[in-house]
Amino acid sequence: MIYMNISHWFLPHKDTHQKATLISWEGMVIYILLFMLLQVSFHIAGFLSPGILGTSSNITQAQIIELTNKEREKVGLAPLVANTALDTAAKDKAANIFSENYWAHFAPSGKTPWDFILGSGYKFSFAGENLAKNFYSPDEVVRAWMDSSTHKENLLNPRYKDIGIAVEDGILNGQKTTLVVQMFGTTTAFANIPTVKVAGQNLTVSKQEYESTPALVASVQSNFTIKPLMDPYIITKSFGTAVVVLVAALLILDFIVIKRRGVYRISSHHWGHMTFLAASALLILKSSPGSIL
Repeated sequence: MIYMNISHWFLPHKDTHQKATLISWEGMVIYILLFMLLQVSFHIAGFLSPGILGTSSNITQAQIIELTNKEREKVGLAPLVANTALDTAAKDKAANIFSENYWAHFAPSGKTPWDFILGSGYKFSFAGENLAKNFYSPDEVVRAWMDSSTHKENLLNPRYKDIGIAVEDGILNGQKTTLVVQMFGTTTAFANIPTVKVAGQNLTVSKQEYESTPALVASVQSNFTIKPLMDPYIITKSFGTAVVVLVAALLILDFIVIKRRGVYRISSHHWGHMTFLAASALLILKSSPGSIL
């Protein structure tokens, strides 16, 4: 009796030929609930032990600048020149994101992207900012920016002459995070009113803001050495892949068993399962732990 009950989870019912529980719609609900439980567990773990979760990246300033200039050269634009003041602005922006624990262009305290640029001593006529977090490689970062129309506009803006990059590790929302801050600027007088391009919008900087010198934020410490014990993205991707493989295997097994029993059974449920598998596999393949702003 116990054997029969267990077998129903994996094999179609012996008498009714009803699908195995693990490929029924009830089974789909179980997978969704397990996924939700996994995500809740990540949040709890991040809250109780900040830094235990996170990604480990292999990104440098030089690589981001090189890849950025390669994209500019493809469309005939001059390469950007590394600027130490913009590097400082980018590092201070990263430090502020970690210290105030936010993921946005504008800080909860009201600090703006140009506060960090002006605070570094860089007087611009036109400037911009791109942000990225939790990518594994520099190629992934620049590719993500290029795939976004607003970030691509920033990266390929002919007005910019200088670039500053910060690649910093810290704790964000309980997880070890690698931030990449990309600052653009030019001191050439393209416009009478200083402008900053953020998230596709050209934002003007008031005369009072431009002429004042915001207080600098302490830079991120270079000796940050936290190594996460678990990567939530890898765990989630592994779980999703396991579910897709399990469902596919059980569907094949269901077909073989039913055929041997001489039962013909093709229904809309088959197409539902195939759609679920295809959509899940596509999401897993295209998923990434990284995000951009």
